[in-house]
Amino acid sequence: MKEFDTLQELWKQQKQNPLPDVTIIITKAKKEKQSMANKIIIQVATLLLAVVAIIMVVAAIDFKMATTYIGVGLMFLTIIAFSAIRLYQMYRLRNIDLTQNPKEVLSELETFYAFQQFVNTKCTLAYFILLNIAFGFYFIEVMQPMSTMTKAIVLAVYIAWMLIAYFYLGKKQKEKEHARTKTIIDSIKKIEKEYEQ
Repeated sequence: MKEFDTLQELWKQQKQNPLPDVTIIITKAKKEKQSMANKIIIQVATLLLAVVAIIMVVAAIDFKMATTYIGVGLMFLTIIAFSAIRLYQMYRLRNIDLTQNPKEVLSELETFYAFQQFVNTKCTLAYFILLNIAFGFYFIEVMQPMSTMTKAIVLAVYIAWMLIAYFYLGKKQKEKEHARTKTIIDSIKKIEKEYEQ
């Protein structure tokens, strides 16, 4: 009789813990996915506006040194290449159908997560290095007429901003992106665990 009471108690506990509503979980995961895609689009739009600004600067100023054009060309190529990588990342994210079989979704999400980490580490580092090399070439002519004090101030401000952008702002952005992807993965894992036992 005691065993029956124990089984009855377990049954009651299971009734009290209803299975999560798949629709709610998928809706939340879709919102996270859309939010990530939108942030990538905003970042790419900002980068492309920078390209337009670079073109306007080159059109407005008659630069004399080849190093300036090398710097501007490198900036242009670096920004376009990084924008293309981010757009490809967004395309891959948008093509993940969260309503398909949870195992397939998890596989796609984990592949995307690995690619996201590659973009946020190696690609971002390459972008940072190439962009700073480009600015180095650009500064040769632009800073030539400046006094030593002005050059020092401009370089100090530039270096400080680049370090803040890469090590603080960039790190926070990467952490948010990774956390969002992990939230989606955890949501799908919850569906898989509860409904595919």
